[in-house]
Amino acid sequence: MGRIYTDMFNPALEKRATDAFRALLSLFTRRLASTTNDIEPTNRRWLYRILAHYLSNGSTPSDITIITFNQDLQVEKTLCLMSGVARWKRYSAELFNFPGLYCLGERETTLPTDKSPVELFDIAPPLDGCVKVLKLHGSLNWYSTHKSPQPPPTAMFKPSRKLRVTRRRIIVPQMTYTHQRRTHALPVVVPPVTHKSAVLHDDVRQIWRLAEESLNDADELLIFGYSCPPLDFESANQLQRSQRKSKTSKISVIDPNGAIAARYIELLHPNSLNYFSSAKAFLDDR
Repeated sequence: MGRIYTDMFNPALEKRATDAFRALLSLFTRRLASTTNDIEPTNRRWLYRILAHYLSNGSTPSDITIITFNQDLQVEKTLCLMSGVARWKRYSAELFNFPGLYCLGERETTLPTDKSPVELFDIAPPLDGCVKVLKLHGSLNWYSTHKSPQPPPTAMFKPSRKLRVTRRRIIVPQMTYTHQRRTHALPVVVPPVTHKSAVLHDDVRQIWRLAEESLNDADELLIFGYSCPPLDFESANQLQRSQRKSKTSKISVIDPNGAIAARYIELLHPNSLNYFSSAKAFLDDR
């Protein structure tokens, strides 16, 4: 996707590259839908258990910010499940505040117009102190609308295009939106390009700023399943800036590959770093 993206702005390759990019984006969406829609959250999944650990040990939802590069809806489904559990009843509204948890500001949420049964996230008024879910690469339930199913790059990446959020609990690869007329939905996804700041939607740019502020202020940083690849310059720079400004006192890395811990030691130069080969090892050490 990153390679094709650069060709979209080469006049000699623009049309073919744009067609290929749209096709790849469609394939990516369908693939994520087919591999994640049927994954149900349970209290045995590691994200649930890690969040439960922090809540059980005195953290409140306002203390927790989840920064993710995934575009699927597994984090949201886990938080939604937790919010309905009797043990966390006192935190119910703060654990899952949809769509306020995205920190997108005032946002139109939409419903399916057909009559087929679809599970939906309940919406709630924005609430200070909720768990924040900052999706730096966009989310497949955020979308813009376009007159054509094949919009040009200027429309696909227009930073001020209107962003809506669907209440569906699943990813729908081919979605449309109808108000006065039928339009075609395009997911808000940040492609893995080397200069992604140039294609960030204005609202997503604000999420990156908020993520950096959260990293600056963090008392504890838990890195779970993100390798920070060398070519992801913006993410690496963001992490480095946050640690130069304010050294986080406690950093933990969960990854089966020990080289990932070495990557963060080289990147962040922490005073100390705790490495765990699995989430189970992390929780057993608590």
